[in-house]
Parts: sequence; C-alpha cells; structure tokens
Amino acid sequence: MIEKLLNKYPNSISHKQNASNVEQYLWFRDDIGSEIGIPKSAITPEEINLLSLLFHMDSFDGRNDTSAKQPWSDFLLHKNGNLPKTRWEHVRFTHFHFDHNDFSYRDFEEALLSFISSNAILVWTSDKSGSLIEEKTEDRLRKEELVAMLQTLESDFYTKIEIFLGSFHLVDKELSSHYETEKKYYLKVKNLIQNQKVVVLADLLPLLFLEGISEEEKQWFTTQLLGETLLDKELIGTVKTYIECNSNASLAAKMLYIHRNSLQYRIDKFIDKTGLDVRTFNHALPAYLLILLSEF
Repeated sequence: MIEKLLNKYPNSISHKQNASNVEQYLWFRDDIGSEIGIPKSAITPEEINLLSLLFHMDSFDGRNDTSAKQPWSDFLLHKNGNLPKTRWEHVRFTHFHFDHNDFSYRDFEEALLSFISSNAILVWTSDKSGSLIEEKTEDRLRKEELVAMLQTLESDFYTKIEIFLGSFHLVDKELSSHYETEKKYYLKVKNLIQNQKVVVLADLLPLLFLEGISEEEKQWFTTQLLGETLLDKELIGTVKTYIECNSNASLAAKMLYIHRNSLQYRIDKFIDKTGLDVRTFNHALPAYLLILLSEF
C-alpha cells in the first residue's frame, strides 16, 4: 500500500531522515512500521480523512510552540499594543468554537494544523474556542476545504465545531482592531445563521443590515470586502451589471458591449481580488449591497 501511495504522490518520501523539513509533510505509518511523508500542499482534506482511517498519522509540527504563540496572544487577547515580529504581510483569522472540550488540546492542535500547508499559529481564546492565524499564500484553505476539514475534526473528536472565516488583513497596528471587529459582528448575528458549517465574513453582511448597521460599519465592510477593487470603476461596473443580469454572462456581456470572454476575465479578477464568488447568491448579494453603498 505504501508503494502505491509513493506512486500516487511522486513528491512524497519514504523516510523521515530523507526530509530536510519534516513539518512540511504529513506522515503515515502502516502496522509494520513502513512510513510515507506526503507534502501538505499535495494532499486534500478528503484524502487526509481517508488515509487517517487506513494508517497511523504522525504530527511533526513545531510551528505552534509557545514562543511563537505568546506574542500573538499578548497582542490580540491582552491588547499590549506590541505587534508581533513577523515576515507575514497579510493574515487571516479563522475563529472556531466547539461544544465541549473533553479531549486533549494538544491532539486537537496537531489535528487542526495538519490540514494547513502554510505556516499557521493557533491561539486559544477560551477553554472551548480559539483563533487560527494564517499567512496569505496561494495554497491557503478555501471554504469548501474547511468544510471537509471540519467534518474530519468533528468525527475524530466527537464534538460539534463552528468555524467563522475572516478576511485577510494587513499586518499593522490596526490588526487587533480588525480581529475584535470580526468577532463582534459574528457574535451579533450568530444565532441568525442556520445550518452553515463554515461562515465567512460576507455571510454576515445581509444579517447585519437586518439587525441595523451604522455608517462606520458599512464603511468597514466595504473596505474589507471590496478593497482595492473600489478603485477600478470598470471592474465594479462590470460586476454590478453581471449581478443585475442574474449572473447571466451572455446577457451582461451584451449589455456592456464586450465579448463574453472579457466579461468572464473581469468576473474572475474580482473573485480573485475579493474572495467574493459573485456567481453564487450568497456572495452576489453582499457584493451588490456594498457596490450600491460605495456609489452614495
């Protein structure tokens, strides 16, 4: 079986001593001790889930040691004002909460971090909640991957887990404020969100409008979700027309007098820059509301 995995994952290695950085791999062992290290960037959460049922999985992740966590904990939780020293330019907070803590924190950390292919730090915010601090990289977890990860963690630890995925923020003195703001808005409408395993920032906006939202809050959401695309009037106009045409690309292209491929390029560009997939209703709605707000 190990040999078949080596063929399926050509960049994997068969012994830890052959790896310069063991923490970059997920390690699986069979019952006779044969092992394989698969690069974290080459394996999906679904595949991890399957292999963890067939093999013993080891964790060799030294990223989440106390020396790395403490500065972030002090900055975010104790508000000491000292921005942690880091090379990261943008970070995202993934806030999670589970209904009981009848398991090893260390085991939970190792299981959670095993899904993250890039560097990440886990800070515990209470006995049943924590925040994952993740660098902005090309291989960052997407929402659908988080859903698969969540299913695995819930099965392994026999607990229900709620995940709220924030936006990426510039690492500067405003970072702790963004961290608190995300949590505040999520808690404000948490009880209105039904049957969603993973909630993202854009999901909160329609509910906050229902609850009542101030001008300051509108400005914050507009900046955080639309960002630099606000400066591209052509792009914003294209997205607005696309949504108004009920996401019908052919009709929107006709309305804008552009080729359908050009329209698709702009839509893809907007999705890439904002993380808002306007091809879906859940993201088209907040995007449209924010575009309207930006025009007033």
